[in-house]
Amino acid sequence: MIRAANVNDAPAYRTLIQSLEAETDYLLFGKGERKWSVEQVEELLEKLEQAETSIIFLSEEEEEILGHVTVLGGGAPRNGHVGNVITGVLQKKKGTGMATKLFNHLFKWALEVGITRLELTVMVHNERAIRFYERMGFEKEGVKRNSLVVRGTPVDEYMMAKILV
Repeated sequence: MIRAANVNDAPAYRTLIQSLEAETDYLLFGKGERKWSVEQVEELLEKLEQAETSIIFLSEEEEEILGHVTVLGGGAPRNGHVGNVITGVLQKKKGTGMATKLFNHLFKWALEVGITRLELTVMVHNERAIRFYERMGFEKEGVKRNSLVVRGTPVDEYMMAKILV
């Protein structure tokens, strides 16, 4: 089941993010780097519940949160149609179609709230994610050179976007 997160999901969402960051070096934060209290997550979820063009969708099976897609909408009149995407699915659910379902849900919601452009970044060596994003209609728009440092090594990221209309 895919549903919007609410403040009661704070502990489970925090656990999901910690698990995702422990499983891979492809995310902005690595294992143990994010210092996030449940109260801080509650504040984030409350803020997103009030935002018209920002949301966290959770993928849940048997009351376990297994993946998410988060959209942070633009806050100014000139970029209010843009949503920045952050996503992750636990390793044990990779290849099951969960991410595809999350993104299809996202696309429908985005159009309903007036978002017509979705953006994300992905490390250039994360080939599996790049292939997935391209299958979902995202296109590479540029390279952010040395935008991250992972384990002491500079890493480039692709900037990718999908135009919904």
